[in-house]
Amino acid sequence: MTTAPLTASNRVLSIDVVRGLVVLLMLFVNDFPGVAGAPAWLKHIDPPTADGMTLPDFVFPAFLFIVGLSIPFGIEARRERGQSWLGIWRHILIRVGGLLVIGVFMVNGPAREGALLDPNLWRLLSYAGVILVWNDWQCTATRARVLRAMGAAILLLSAIIYRGSGEERSFIELTTQWWGILGLIGWAYLTGCLAYTLGRREPAALMGMVALLYCVCLATWGGMFSDWWLSEWVGFGLIFGSNSALTVSGVVLGRMLLPTSRLETHHSRLVWGTLYGAGLICAAVLLHGLHGLSNLFYYNKIMSTPPGTLLTAGLTTWLWVIAYVLIDMAGKQRWAAWVAPAGNHALFIFILGPILYNLMAWLPAITGGFEIHGWLGSPFYLGLARSLGFMVLVTWLAARLARAGLRLRL
Repeated sequence: MTTAPLTASNRVLSIDVVRGLVVLLMLFVNDFPGVAGAPAWLKHIDPPTADGMTLPDFVFPAFLFIVGLSIPFGIEARRERGQSWLGIWRHILIRVGGLLVIGVFMVNGPAREGALLDPNLWRLLSYAGVILVWNDWQCTATRARVLRAMGAAILLLSAIIYRGSGEERSFIELTTQWWGILGLIGWAYLTGCLAYTLGRREPAALMGMVALLYCVCLATWGGMFSDWWLSEWVGFGLIFGSNSALTVSGVVLGRMLLPTSRLETHHSRLVWGTLYGAGLICAAVLLHGLHGLSNLFYYNKIMSTPPGTLLTAGLTTWLWVIAYVLIDMAGKQRWAAWVAPAGNHALFIFILGPILYNLMAWLPAITGGFEIHGWLGSPFYLGLARSLGFMVLVTWLAARLARAGLRLRL
């Protein structure tokens, strides 16, 4: 290990690895429900609004933190290529719009009575449209436009034929609901980019924005924004409160890891990251001391409480510190080649898993009612192998499809 000064060419490989680890964990914990005899720490907290967080409860919030951690690098890379702020924000808004659209289609995916199409087929049709629209086509511009137009037409058709759960019918029955996982990521990414644009020169200003966003969360719980028209579309406390605060906490760390930061050595990065994580965890513990007053001060993922998001931010920071020591300082990079690809294909993996589940839903009709996925969930060690195998399969498949030309890019 070294304390040598950093250069502008230094890439923080540990960020890619931590992103990959979180995506792999997401695949694993999403497949784990239904495994017989699973220990409590490998299942979401039960009941969902209880005071506590298990390993699965940390995964999505950790990804929001990693989203923020990557924002300074993405924006500064575009600035180095000479892109204007107008061009950068055009890219940001297009990306956010894509995440919101995909999120809405995914959150409306569960089966509805009175549907005009088999629910599994409807979901697969929607995913086909998503892939056609957002794939990074390596072909002529004209052909790419045709393929994207076909995808947009498929999504429009999917929206028209979708039927909601209510009795009242309308032309388009898709609803935003809670925006879905990708939609939440989109809103948090938008807030993180705005925070970095405004406070990129002063890390202290970014920390102040984290505090402000947590105040938005507290004010929302007090009913401050309940009469705002925007509250009908977004949950202020969740989307513009604690979730965004979590992402901007990642922006703070990312800002301090830029080559232009005052942290000029590996040692200074290590010390700063360790203390930053400790501060976030201490803040979580202190706020949790108020849990007797309100469930707002629980450790809870579903409610995205301040103690829960602060704890996640601190622990994810420490996870990055460990990865930084191993990869960027000690140079142990060979094993990282097995993990980083999951982070590089994160968007495709987010939809590839559900695509496989929808395909598997048709297997009982082929096998005479035998449900192989459920059968592989018992006993515990077979279920554990199933979930690990699914994690490896989806990651491998995403990498293979990327080499074949299917690589989603917003």
